[in-house]
Amino acid sequence: MRIRIDNIECRNSQGCYEIVKWYTNKYYGSEESMIEEGYERIVYDDGRWALQKDCFTIHGSCFANPESCYTIATLKWDADEYCNELISVGPRLLDLKPKERDAFFEVYRYAEDRIKQENLEEDED
Repeated sequence: MRIRIDNIECRNSQGCYEIVKWYTNKYYGSEESMIEEGYERIVYDDGRWALQKDCFTIHGSCFANPESCYTIATLKWDADEYCNELISVGPRLLDLKPKERDAFFEVYRYAEDRIKQENLEEDED
């Protein structure tokens, strides 16, 4: 299940649901210009790579996607209460702008219903 409104998304990741905030990845598409600025490409033994300059290292995966995200909260199903427990990551929910907060609660409302339905269907099986 994925529900996204504007830059707020609920998704299943590593066996649990999380609500994330997406933002523009400033490193996307900038590998060549950073090399021109003096960054050096280093390759690790496992084939992964990074750009490095002085004491600053940027892993190659940072250049792969136009967006990046961080977790605002996780949703944990409580079978006894038949609802999700919302677990916020520090003050990240409080740090959202008003429009983002509106999107967060709309995504949360849809996710709550869908996760509840998924778990009720599992109970019937």
